[in-house]
Amino acid sequence: MVADHDSPSTDDIEVRIQQVGRYSRFVKAGLGVILAAFAFAVVGRLPANLDSVPSAVGAVLLPLIFVGMGLLLFGIGMHLHLMHLNLVKQLQKSRTAGSGASEDESDS
Repeated sequence: MVADHDSPSTDDIEVRIQQVGRYSRFVKAGLGVILAAFAFAVVGRLPANLDSVPSAVGAVLLPLIFVGMGLLLFGIGMHLHLMHLNLVKQLQKSRTAGSGASEDESDS
C-alpha cells in the first residue's frame, strides 16, 4: 500500500488535470502527422508499384500499420483524457458536497 503522505493532494491533481488539454492536442497532432504520412505514401509510392499486386500491397502495408497504430494510440489518449475529465467531475462533486456539509455544521 502507498502511504498517505506519498499520494498527491487535490491541488496537485487539479494542476495535472489542467495540462490534459495540451496533451490531447499533442495526440491529435501526432495522429495528423501519421495520416499525412499515409496519404503521402499512397500518392507517392503506390502509383510506381501498380505493375503487380504484391508490390502494391508491400508499398502500402507499412503505412497502413502506422495508421492503425496511430489510431490505436489516439484512442488510448482520448480514453485517458476522458478518465481525467471524469476525475474532475468527481472532485467537483466532492467539493460541493463538502461545502454543503460545512454550511450545515455552521448553521447548527
